[in-house]
Amino acid sequence: MSRPEAEITIDNVGRRGDGVGTLGGRPVFVPGALPGERVRAKLDADRGEGHAGRLLAVLEASPDRVTPPCPHYERCGGCSLQHWSDEAYRAWTRARVEGLLARNGVIPAQWGEAVFVPAGTRRRATWAARKDKGVFRFGYHKARSHAVTDIPDCMVLAPRLQALADALRGRLDALLYDGQAIDVFMQDTGSALDVMITGQVGARREPQMREREMFGAMAQDCGIARLSWRMKERDEAEIMIAATPVTKRAGDLFVPLPPGAFMQPSTEGEAALIAASLAPFAGKKGLKSADLFAGCGTFSGPLLAHGTVHAVEGDGPAIAALGAAARGVNGLTVESRNLFTDPLGAIELKKFDAVLFDPPRAGALAQATQIARSDVKLVIGVSCSAATFARDAAVLCEGGYTLQSVTLVDQFTWSAHVEIVAVFTR
Repeated sequence: MSRPEAEITIDNVGRRGDGVGTLGGRPVFVPGALPGERVRAKLDADRGEGHAGRLLAVLEASPDRVTPPCPHYERCGGCSLQHWSDEAYRAWTRARVEGLLARNGVIPAQWGEAVFVPAGTRRRATWAARKDKGVFRFGYHKARSHAVTDIPDCMVLAPRLQALADALRGRLDALLYDGQAIDVFMQDTGSALDVMITGQVGARREPQMREREMFGAMAQDCGIARLSWRMKERDEAEIMIAATPVTKRAGDLFVPLPPGAFMQPSTEGEAALIAASLAPFAGKKGLKSADLFAGCGTFSGPLLAHGTVHAVEGDGPAIAALGAAARGVNGLTVESRNLFTDPLGAIELKKFDAVLFDPPRAGALAQATQIARSDVKLVIGVSCSAATFARDAAVLCEGGYTLQSVTLVDQFTWSAHVEIVAVFTR
């Protein structure tokens, strides 16, 4: 059945980066449309509270519309806002966070200077590789699609990661049989290149001699320090090749990373997050700090310069890696604990002068609730979700904390994602 078309006026840009208009009293989400534009869109399907639309034509263009700098933009799902001017895009990024905070009754005393990390700095990426009818494609999935757009060059990748993608292309083509599709995680830790493949390679469920030999040649030829494989995303990865240790430096810590370990997507973005988070610690020594949702110690290491650190993380491989790095390091203790279901309570928090928490996108509601009941004087909140951050910030402020500052760090260039660093005091 043919989907209907409609002319729609776009009122704003939503949290996913789609233009949002109204039709018949329901919102219509149109990727590629900008505020103030009149567009023609095909209504594809219901999307939650409204319609998903597909942009057919821009009838009246916004003065903020620009030509996307990437030639693959129209076919690639990696970036969503290249068609918007930098000035308008940056203003929207801050206004979106301001609006979410205001709706939760939270107003910061001041805004730090926002950091916008430029393109060409991404040090980690997951690309899709697929072979159909002899045609090999290696790149990103198209937006809301399983189709893969072949990307010979990506504007957001750092040069070393782009060079790795180039080197992998022919070898992955030879590795895959027709009809096979895999995901390829690539990461530059600064000390090494780390690759993890997810999905079936070869004729059987697990790699056989052919595939293992090809993995070895791939690692040697592409300068890969470690190459891992797993059948499904939730499976434990099997290390196929480990030529040299894969480590990450965090302050004076050297952390042995597990396969697929989370790192901030850019060196510049990580530095900005650390700088904003540790600014309240300037000139202070001998503090007792808790690093909650510590991951592999991105903040734990730098915090050690100001005193002792207790790092807590629920992910087994991550906390094991941090524990290994902590051996022989004075002042760092680690604890494996699910902070979503078993947060540190107000009494446990009494021994700390400062708490830093950096949860996944789901936020830290249970932990924020306990912090709000505590007497900790300084709390640093780091978040990759403006919505859950606004919710958690409201809990802290209702518990008596003052939101002193909010700093935005945008290291997902041309997308709707933004990182937040907030300073709370009581």
